[in-house]
Amino acid sequence: MKKTTWLVIISLVIALVLFISGVVLGGVDELVGVYHQGELNISLPFIKTRDIEKEFVNIEELDIKASAGDFEISEYNGDKIKVVAKNVSRKTELYQDNNTLIFKENFKIDLFSINNNTKVQIYIPKNYQFGEVKIDIDAAGFKVPNLLVDELEVDVDAGSFKADKIIADKIFIDVDAGNAKIGLLDSKKSEFDADVGDIKVTMAGSESDYSYEADCDLGDIEIGSYHGDGISNEYQYHGGNRSIKADCNVGSIIIKMEV
Repeated sequence: MKKTTWLVIISLVIALVLFISGVVLGGVDELVGVYHQGELNISLPFIKTRDIEKEFVNIEELDIKASAGDFEISEYNGDKIKVVAKNVSRKTELYQDNNTLIFKENFKIDLFSINNNTKVQIYIPKNYQFGEVKIDIDAAGFKVPNLLVDELEVDVDAGSFKADKIIADKIFIDVDAGNAKIGLLDSKKSEFDADVGDIKVTMAGSESDYSYEADCDLGDIEIGSYHGDGISNEYQYHGGNRSIKADCNVGSIIIKMEV
């Protein structure tokens, strides 16, 4: 091969390497700039994390955005609501707006995977009664041993929600590709929606305490003595004053009764 041909090939290789390097470096600089402008809802691997610990009083509502990591609401003997967050993005927001405690956590990307080392503990006084609680879960795991609330809304994307016992007037659980499990639910009005995820709940009382309606496309659904699977199943049961509405796409909803 002629010397001039080798020179051309080497020049092309060098030019390609310099071009790729420039794109990568420029892309990183651009990502950092967008991040600092607050327009990027992720925390990059080279962005520092922090720990947060705060106490709150006069809280009636919770509004929690959990992107990744482990979250847990626990009862303790104190008289204030205390939040202890470890290894969260510095863009994480934790503040009180009137009577609402707001937590918005931005997940971190560790090269090619999500860094789920975030741990958030929310301590509430024993038998604490909330007016409204909203929990939005992306890829996080969320645990709730006991919760007393008027209205509860849980939206699970690809994460998980697990509760031992919930007492509520009204509850709405929406699961996309994740899962939700409640050991015992005492609610007057309950609504469950599963896309490709799974929902498992045990309701307080017996089947005769409830009136319910089920709608299932390609998934699997069970409520009390009713079991429907296959294509486009719809069913209604008229019992007591408490109500259950379950809508399942291709996932599964299993609702059992305590008695």
